[in-house]
Amino acid sequence: MPKGREDPAGLAKSQDSVAVYGQSSEGYLIAAKLATKGYKTSIIDENLGTSMELRPDIAADYKDLSSLLADEPALPMLSVKDSISAAKVIFFTPKLRRRDDDILAEVRSRLVEVSRYASSGSLIVFCLPLGTGGANEIISRLEHGMGLICGKDFSFAYSPLELGRPQLFGCESALSAFEQIIEGSGFSMEVFGLSKAELIHAQRIVSRYSLLSSCFEVAKRLTHMGQESPREYKQIFAEDLTSSFLDLKAVVNSLEAGDPLLYLGSGALKSVESYSRFLVDRIRELVRQKDLKAARLKIILFTDADPYEMRGDKIKMAEDLANRLRDFFSDIEYMNIMREGFTFPMNIDRTNLLVFLSGSCEQKLTQLYEEQIAMTKSHMIRANLPVEFVN
Repeated sequence: MPKGREDPAGLAKSQDSVAVYGQSSEGYLIAAKLATKGYKTSIIDENLGTSMELRPDIAADYKDLSSLLADEPALPMLSVKDSISAAKVIFFTPKLRRRDDDILAEVRSRLVEVSRYASSGSLIVFCLPLGTGGANEIISRLEHGMGLICGKDFSFAYSPLELGRPQLFGCESALSAFEQIIEGSGFSMEVFGLSKAELIHAQRIVSRYSLLSSCFEVAKRLTHMGQESPREYKQIFAEDLTSSFLDLKAVVNSLEAGDPLLYLGSGALKSVESYSRFLVDRIRELVRQKDLKAARLKIILFTDADPYEMRGDKIKMAEDLANRLRDFFSDIEYMNIMREGFTFPMNIDRTNLLVFLSGSCEQKLTQLYEEQIAMTKSHMIRANLPVEFVN
């Protein structure tokens, strides 16, 4: 198409192909932005080993991955090999669902497929969090799998998505050939070296969790003293504590003994990890106060977390909490109110204890199902920093 002329749909035509490796919500947002700009964009389902081309009209109609998967529109299917090998830029955005000790192995197994098919001259944008020095290992594995040299035959960039949004971009290579795609995908073009990007991300995460953990420790002490916590403490819920927990663990595990950042990060890590125990103790306290019979009690943990997000921290936190509660109670259930087909559990013959793991979850549930909650014998707990009993 001649320069300056647009196609009927108003989309800039591009011969460049882009692959998003990982059927995650974060990956879909990147793919949708690029597809609507006219790039041939494919999304690879890392679990099924399939690839689908995201057309501009579909990207415009569906704002998130959940709605796309719910409707299942007909999309052109491609081979994973063809999608990756044709891509000028590959965004690495897989969902991580293994336990802590196996996460690195999961990342490595995903990288194998990318390195097997990625072409010379391509750019791989790694969107998961790394600790300090972590990019070197990832590059080494890519070089081994591709048989190519980073910086000469292909380029590597580190841009961890913080709370779903790109905040920084680290790369050692010239990016002029990829600039339009990077900017079109919503990533910042303020480029740092890889080591600097790792350190800046580490500082942001340690700073965030140092604040969260100190707020939690004060809220916990105020609760033990029978004192009310400040409003800002009440607005921080369990899922806020765990939204970037994977990042904090990666940073802490990468630091050497004696590093001041390690003391800050490990202290915050230990504090936040103790939250589940505190929440369980508060739930047991409510059961004692209300003289509830454990044999007739059903505890339901409610969330509205995105099931397709890259990090699985919120899901793991709820699973760990449920396992802790099963040491004391037999009937525990974990429900996501955003899942298709969700209905409020009408246990009129049992006493329900509703635990809200996020503030938005409480608001949605109490507004949408106020009548159903009133019809059941229900008690409610806000899983915020002080862990409040709702009257």
